This record gives sequence, structure tokens and C-alpha cells, in this order.
Amino acid sequence: MKLLKNLFKFDVLDSTQDKAFELLKNFDEVIVIADRMEKGRGRYGNYWISDLGGLYMSIGFKNKSVEFSKRLLIITPICILDVLKFYDINGKIKIPNDIYYENKKICGILIEMKDNDVVLGIGLNVNQSQFPPDLSATSMFLIKNKFFNINEIAFKIYENLKILLNFDFDFIISQYNSFISKELVEFEYKS
Repeated sequence: MKLLKNLFKFDVLDSTQDKAFELLKNFDEVIVIADRMEKGRGRYGNYWISDLGGLYMSIGFKNKSVEFSKRLLIITPICILDVLKFYDINGKIKIPNDIYYENKKICGILIEMKDNDVVLGIGLNVNQSQFPPDLSATSMFLIKNKFFNINEIAFKIYENLKILLNFDFDFIISQYNSFISKELVEFEYKS
């Protein structure tokens, strides 16, 4: 992976989210990546299966507003969809911020805020070849029948996120709405 400032990579962590909040005590922005997590979580504290083969990444931002976290909620799915499209995978957004491919979950996004620190968590199924039978999930590997470079994907996501954070927000909203699964109603952003 190209050198990114304040990038911390681990073989295993309890949670990339928790580690990012811890590191924000000493840095303004951090990126935390783990090969696997033992206590990965999604929205509402749901357990996130975090075995080898996935991208488990949290990006932490110090001293940000609630408004910033709301922007991340909209921008991040667009960012992930753009990166998937680079690999010729066309996903859809399941409101508010899960990414699905043909009715199977491929990515989960979690945004948490403590005090004025915001941590964005991304769990992307990359090279997994199987999932528990009770899960409706897929991976980039299962879709394309080839392995992907997880570090390259992480860099593309971070790079794309930084670009999209500077875009006009009305444009981002229109992009978000265009990627929502047809079975779901359009999202309307209220500031």
C-alpha cells in the first residue's frame, strides 16, 4: 500500500473502531486496518463476521461536527460503489448505508461519534469464498472468481473518500439516490 499518514495495520484486533478512537487521542486523523477482528460490530451492536479475506478498516477524524458525520453517511456508500465499479462490480445501496450485490450484502458501513471524534468503519467482503448458510452475503471473490489485493482496495477507498468529501453535497445526494435499490424509497437529506 502506498504510504498513508497515520496508517496502523494489525493482524488481529478486537475492533478497528475501538482502536481508531483510542489512537485519536494522539492524532488528528487515523486509518486502522486489521486482517481480522474478534469483536467486529455493525449498526446497533450487531456482530460483524470478520474472518480473513475481508477488508476491515476504520478511518478516524478528530474534532468533527455532527454535520460531518451526516455527510460521511451519504458519501461513504458512493465511495464504496465507485471503488467496486472500478473492479467491474455494480452494487446498490440498501438504506441507509449497506452495499448489496444482487440482493446479497457485500459491505457494511458504521459511523460512530464520541465527543467530537468521528470514526467511519468499513467492512468489505473481498476474498472470502464462503459464508454461513444463514447469511445472505457475497464477496468480490465470489462475484468475479478471482482474488483481489486488499491493501490496494483500502487505498482506493481512502483516496476516493478524501476526494468526495470536497464535492458539492447536492451532487453527492443525487448520486446516492441513483444507487439506491429500486425496492426502496429515495433518501431525502435534511440538514
